[in-house]
Amino acid sequence: MILIEKALKYCNDVVNGEEITTDEVKKQCEIFLNDYNINQYDDNFEFCFSKKKLKVINDLLKLLNYATGFVAGKNVLDGLVGFQALFLCALFGWRYKNDLNKFRYRDIVLFIPRKNAKTFIVAVIFILLMLTEQKYSEFYSICIDRDLARELRKAMAQIIEASPVIAKHFFVSESDIGKIKCKLTNSFYLPRTSKANKNNSIRPACVCCDEVGAFTTNDNIQAMRKGQLSVKNPIMAKTTTAYAESDSVMLEELEYDRAVLDGTISNPRIFSLIYYCTREEAWTEEGLYKANPLRIEENYQEIRNDRETAKIKTSEQEELFTKNFNIFLETNEMNKYINIDYWKKCRVDKVDFDGEEVIVGIDLSVTTDLTAVGIMYKKNNKIYCNSHGFLPRESLKTRREDIDYVAYERLDYCDIHDGMTVDYEKVEEYVRSIEKVHNCKIKAIVTDPMNAKEMMGRLGNDYDVVLLKQTYTNLSPATKEFRKKIYDGLVLYKKNELLDWNMRNATTSKGKADDEMLNKENKNKQRIDMVVVLIFCYTELIDDGNNYSAIDILDSMDW
Repeated sequence: MILIEKALKYCNDVVNGEEITTDEVKKQCEIFLNDYNINQYDDNFEFCFSKKKLKVINDLLKLLNYATGFVAGKNVLDGLVGFQALFLCALFGWRYKNDLNKFRYRDIVLFIPRKNAKTFIVAVIFILLMLTEQKYSEFYSICIDRDLARELRKAMAQIIEASPVIAKHFFVSESDIGKIKCKLTNSFYLPRTSKANKNNSIRPACVCCDEVGAFTTNDNIQAMRKGQLSVKNPIMAKTTTAYAESDSVMLEELEYDRAVLDGTISNPRIFSLIYYCTREEAWTEEGLYKANPLRIEENYQEIRNDRETAKIKTSEQEELFTKNFNIFLETNEMNKYINIDYWKKCRVDKVDFDGEEVIVGIDLSVTTDLTAVGIMYKKNNKIYCNSHGFLPRESLKTRREDIDYVAYERLDYCDIHDGMTVDYEKVEEYVRSIEKVHNCKIKAIVTDPMNAKEMMGRLGNDYDVVLLKQTYTNLSPATKEFRKKIYDGLVLYKKNELLDWNMRNATTSKGKADDEMLNKENKNKQRIDMVVVLIFCYTELIDDGNNYSAIDILDSMDW
């Protein structure tokens, strides 16, 4: 049988090292071969591989034709490559010994880069299931938005239209988000978006969570899963490329899948193929082949060209890493302000402000946001600094970030005020106490003029207050130079894990003249306020010792 022959050849090539791939795929192939050759004949093993059931799938694949690409018009069975055949054999071949109509695998995972026919193979699976599963079965795909959701439906419609023997048994709605219905079984497929409250009261036989790497919550997936409780053959398929998304639910899924593959967790009902490479491998031919199992040279050459471009145009590296090499990145990682490891090298247990002239930076939030006050001075070309946070107690219950602010308050990283809004009076008290607590002299206070004008007016009666609008012109020099100081090891800051977290979150945006400033978008999720105040402070220190006066220079010249 062609299908199982292709699958077994792929598994053997992987295990024998003839196929360049990931350790995870190698482990999955080893499991498949052990179960196929040995375990299924053990009376205590509850699954078997049904060649009779697979023969039906094998023959149906002869009737399906490719609609697009280099193999358009060719029948699907002949065109399938090894990993695709393995994926189909795992799903349709493995059954329960005591009920050959029940699939072994409840969950199937395909983590694979773009240009590897991910959507195509899922479309084929859905068509096959609609033809072979129980009558009146329901099939759905969920995506983060409607545009992505229609991609799987489009692939299904194209395959059906390109396969005349099969096409007469399907009704395909003219709407690009409409139903596809199998006339033989009265089963239907419908694309949906990933809104949990919209995915209740349905009974899916199979759900494809497509591009699940973009999901930041499991609510939509769980809503679908709960709807499968009364289904005989429930299947949850998770397919995706990587994303630059720190909170992706796929990161946790991959850790679980790896734990199953290495035997840490026992779950014989999940099958996963995980393709990717490391960031270092992405620049090599081995990484190219390891991450991309669909062996099409035209695709490889296109990726090579993109890779060469990305070496020069670094702004394109995020797309290259995530979509062509399946490397998950942190949100905005390619725009990260600093390598956090270098920042942590600057950490000390204590910063002594005694007898120094300091700059104070204040970033005042509007209401419930994180407020911060920074203190900084420069001595012997080194920067000494500290940052402190403030937030209202009543906001803790609804804050989106997973931070234990109460514990951080005990460590003196922040102050928590009673109420639902930031207490500006207590912030002002903190600022006014700096000179007494640290035995130092406030040289200037730097703040954004937008918030708490009354408070800054009062402070202005006793201190030199600098109102600094947050523009590229005002902030770019300090932003860049402070980062250079960090990389040069010339910054010392008092240990503060809340400040570290803010620094990890910090990203930058660039202006037209390559100016750069901290990016304060999406602040509800990515707090950076305690870093902002340090940049504010450094605006007053950046020219310290390097003041340039055109008049003085002209006066010193011999006219």
